[in-house]
Amino acid sequence: MAGISSLGVGSGLDLGTLVQSLVDAERAPTENRLNRKQSTARTQLSALGALKSAASNLLSAVEALKDFETELKAASSDDDTVAVSVGGDGAVPGRYRIQVQTLARAQSLASEPFDDPDAALGAGTLTLTVGAESVDIDLADGANTLSDVRDAINSSDAGVNAVIVRDGEAHRLLLTSEESGLDHQMTLTVSGTLDTRLASAQMTETAAAQDASFSVNGLALSASTNTVDDVIPGLTLALNGTTEGEDAIALTVEPDRGAVREKLNAVVTAYNALAGRVTELGRSDLEAASRGPLVGDSTLRSLESQLATAFSSTVDVEPDGAAEGDSVPLTNLLQIGLSRNVSGKASLDADKLEEALETNEAGVEALLSGFAASFGAALESYTETDGLIEARTEGLNGQLKRIESQREALERRMEQVEARLRAQFSALDTMVAQFQRTSEFLSGQLAGLAGMMPG
Repeated sequence: MAGISSLGVGSGLDLGTLVQSLVDAERAPTENRLNRKQSTARTQLSALGALKSAASNLLSAVEALKDFETELKAASSDDDTVAVSVGGDGAVPGRYRIQVQTLARAQSLASEPFDDPDAALGAGTLTLTVGAESVDIDLADGANTLSDVRDAINSSDAGVNAVIVRDGEAHRLLLTSEESGLDHQMTLTVSGTLDTRLASAQMTETAAAQDASFSVNGLALSASTNTVDDVIPGLTLALNGTTEGEDAIALTVEPDRGAVREKLNAVVTAYNALAGRVTELGRSDLEAASRGPLVGDSTLRSLESQLATAFSSTVDVEPDGAAEGDSVPLTNLLQIGLSRNVSGKASLDADKLEEALETNEAGVEALLSGFAASFGAALESYTETDGLIEARTEGLNGQLKRIESQREALERRMEQVEARLRAQFSALDTMVAQFQRTSEFLSGQLAGLAGMMPG
């Protein structure tokens, strides 16, 4: 604000401080009210952000139950010999005995020695056959050394890896099929003037191609690789070693009920976090310092009501998943061990869940899918971009903007008040200065008259 620097000079009074005190006194009630409203709005915005975050976490845990099906898990009695995993559709619970006689192996061929890997080996065509597929590799003068042959084989995409190994003072070309099994054996032939040592007929087989031979529950089988995913539907076997004699590896495929517990425990954890947040934000203690920032808030009360009945509410369940055999139809989560105590904390009874899965697995799956659909939709009404929490947030942001506008209006009014007070006190200052000058003049005249009177 612009000030009158000479205010108070005439009267000798500290009128500038007086004006400022009067302006501050005029400003204080409105400013304090705006500060309180702003602080409350900002605190509520922060509280709503924390509430939305906790609700979103619970929604994520609940959505993991959508279209829920109990998954299968597979275990091996000896992973070092035969490992197993569930890797596709069609797997069913069962037990298998696996015996492994041989492992699949890739063929390797080694050429005769070459004294100089950079010497020319003639020109012509090297025909490389792997299984039923053949590739012609043309070698011309200037690009026909042993190193050139290696590079040409590796870039031919024939399914063969070539490397030059040192053997004493000589060098040999070592070829290995990229895939194991009898169907991927190699044959090399040469034409033109190419060195005949590049033909497989003159090479040494350092490792013979071999199929894996194994049995499943006594049925003899074979495979070209040691990773077998087309024998038992939905299962992938990794043959890592062989068994001896009548020894066998036991494989077990069964429902992974631990995964069900993990998903539901995730719901319980997220539920308790949200319920705790709701209690904290809505606490109605009389002491202002301990009152929740959202006490009495309608959005908070609505969400609290949703949480209170989440596990006890009846869930719409698909007819074909309501019951299994003589089992009791499952219509709420209390029946499978999810409950809420009087303080609002959720828990999972693992034994009750296990019993429900044993007697009515399909019913549990249908119940959880239905719960995820209904309760998930309820949570989304709070967490989505146009949901209840967002609407409440937008309202508070609008209130903060209005407070800023009111602050600007208050500043303009205070400028006017200060200008008016300064004008009034400036006039007063001038009047007092005039009175003082008159008083000084009269005092001087009276003193002069007194000096003229005879003693």
